[in-house]
Amino acid sequence: MREHFRIGVLGGMGPEAGVLLQSLIIRATSAERDQDHLEVIAYTNPHVPDRTESLARDGGDSYLRAVIESLRLLDRAGVDILVMACNTAHARLPEIRASVGTPLLDIVDLAKREIAATDGNVGILATHGTVRSGLFALPDQPDKTQVPSEALQAEVMAVIHDIKGGVKGEALITRLVRVISHMRETGCERFVLGCTELSILHDDLTECEGEIFIDPLRLAARELVRMARSPKS
Repeated sequence: MREHFRIGVLGGMGPEAGVLLQSLIIRATSAERDQDHLEVIAYTNPHVPDRTESLARDGGDSYLRAVIESLRLLDRAGVDILVMACNTAHARLPEIRASVGTPLLDIVDLAKREIAATDGNVGILATHGTVRSGLFALPDQPDKTQVPSEALQAEVMAVIHDIKGGVKGEALITRLVRVISHMRETGCERFVLGCTELSILHDDLTECEGEIFIDPLRLAARELVRMARSPKS
C-alpha cells in the first residue's frame, strides 16, 4: 500500500452518495488495523446546481463552475486522486479535468469497461441528464446499451428524486424492479446503476434480482484501492 495515498471525494450530489463511496472504499480495503486504511478527504457540497437541470438549461455551465471550484478546494488539500460521486457530472469531464491539477478518476469509464466485457445487452438506469448525454453508450457497440422507454425513464427519475427527498423503504425497490422486469423483456441482461442515488439501493436490488448490476461507485472504490496498492509512477 502506498504510504499517505490520499483520495479526494467530492460528494453532495446527493449528500448520501459521497458518504457511500467512503464506506465502499473502507469495505474494499483489506485491513487488520486502522492504519491499513486509506486517507480520504471529502467535501460534501450540496449547493452544486442540479446536473440534469443545468445540462438542459445552459449545457451544464452552472454546475461545471461549482464542481470545478469544489475540486480545486480538494486539490489544494494535497490529494493524489480526485473522484466525483456523481455520474451525470461526468458529462463535462474534459473541461473539469483541464481545470484541476490533480488526476480525476472517470467512474463512468470504469462502468463502460464492464459493459464492454458483458455478454448481452445492458440497461441504463440513470438521470435524464445522463441518459440524454449518452454517457454509458459504447461508440463501437451502439446496440450494446439500452435506455428505458419514456414512461419507464420517468419512473426511474421519480425514484431518484424520492431518494434525494429522503424517501426510503421497499416501495422504491418494487418500483425499480418493475422497470427492470420490463427492460429484461426487451433483452437486457445486466443493468448499470448510473446514478449514485441508485447505488444506495444496490444491495437491496441485488437481493431481489441477483448479481446483475454494474455500479460505478463500487467499481470506483475497488479502483481507488488498486491505485493505492500500486507503486507510485
